[in-house]
Amino acid sequence: MDNDKKPIYLFVTNTLKDEPKKFYMAVLTVFLVNIFMYYMFNPTFGMISVVLTILSLTEIFFPFKYALYEKGIIVDRYFYKVKHEYSYYKKVLNDKNGIFLSPFRYDTRLESFRGILLRIPKDKKDEVIAFLKSKIEITEEKKAE
Repeated sequence: MDNDKKPIYLFVTNTLKDEPKKFYMAVLTVFLVNIFMYYMFNPTFGMISVVLTILSLTEIFFPFKYALYEKGIIVDRYFYKVKHEYSYYKKVLNDKNGIFLSPFRYDTRLESFRGILLRIPKDKKDEVIAFLKSKIEITEEKKAE
């Protein structure tokens, strides 16, 4: 995959800007978990619970960057990057939260662990789905030949 070229689509999602209600509910949850752990156990467990709760909610607290290139996709998830070529994926699904790319042709339990959910803005969603389906379907047709 050639990272030197400019991406065809580039999206940055930030829950604070896109869904402030969801962000503030997450902050309230972290606060309540911290208070509970602090008073029920001790301050050390309270601080550990804050760190673990924030790390489990990275999708809400940190911005993600999605870059779709001609040959593949790069998802920058603050702590790590996911890079895959389109040939890795077999299925494109329209989800209520975005676009889900699955590496399996049929439904399996592993889809949620191996697949990736792209939180694309609603105004660009149809355009990006058409682009991804064209890339993934072309790859699948070439493999069949």
